Amino acid sequence: MKVQNTRTALPDRFAHRAGFYSSRDEVIALATPIVAEALRQDMPVGLIVSDETERRLRQALDSSLGLIHLPPPEPALRASGQGVVTQRARELRELTDWAGPITVITEHHRDSVGVDASAWVEADAAMNVALAALPVTMTCLYPVELGSRTLDAVRWNHPNLLDSGGVVRENLDARSPSEVLVMHPIAAPADLGRPDREMTFSPWQLIDLRTAVTEATETVGLPYDRAQDFVLAVNEVASNAVEHGHGIGRLRIWRRIDGLICEVHDTGSLGEPLPGLRPPHPNSPRGRGVWIARQLCDLLHVWTDPTGTHVRLRTLSR
Repeated sequence: MKVQNTRTALPDRFAHRAGFYSSRDEVIALATPIVAEALRQDMPVGLIVSDETERRLRQALDSSLGLIHLPPPEPALRASGQGVVTQRARELRELTDWAGPITVITEHHRDSVGVDASAWVEADAAMNVALAALPVTMTCLYPVELGSRTLDAVRWNHPNLLDSGGVVRENLDARSPSEVLVMHPIAAPADLGRPDREMTFSPWQLIDLRTAVTEATETVGLPYDRAQDFVLAVNEVASNAVEHGHGIGRLRIWRRIDGLICEVHDTGSLGEPLPGLRPPHPNSPRGRGVWIARQLCDLLHVWTDPTGTHVRLRTLSR
């Protein structure tokens, strides 16, 4: 088995590949030459795989130096592809700042607890946005028994595909994230029931909104720094809502044992389906609000429906 078109020059931008497997042996057969070639070029390899796959990969290589275990996403994030990607992008940004170009192997499981296939589609599209400028080569391995609709979306999200022999080929069916999410719209998260507090707000009532969120952080006992970050995140999203949603927004708050959840709703429409994933240009005066909010909370999930745009923010009390 071989990897075709292996480059001696290290990557300077995101490269996204997909391969398909029907057994654990096929996962190892596809991943091993990719990992070995990266290590030959002194490129670190991040592994987002099962414990069994990681153990077998380390056994298959002469040395496991350069292999980095990347933990799976936190359970609270797994239903939101964009939430998973925000966390993963932070990790990979730090890694590439420290180590330069990196190869990543991601193993998906059909029966992964808490992971819905639609979240994978959303996450792959989000990866293409969030990691576009990073020197990361990511190979995503998917089980072949996924439904045809999900497999089609996987192919749309990956500019390159691995064939059964491990050869990397250009994927002529690849589409932009926006096109993929038109065909696979981002799903609304699970309904949380009646909120503990609800209010409408205008641009002149943002201080009341901040006060409401601050009081909620105190009720659930958030540490001061996390509380301040979360209030700022909700304020950034609310400011966007009144700017783009005809001047009126709605805030809903749920108190939880492990933290706090807020939703901001407005009647506006989104110009892009995944706002705030791409770092804003240093010279750009706009487009920073949702980016900042994503960095300041544990989860930020954006979706739309006929009534407008909705943003769920979550912070954990850890």
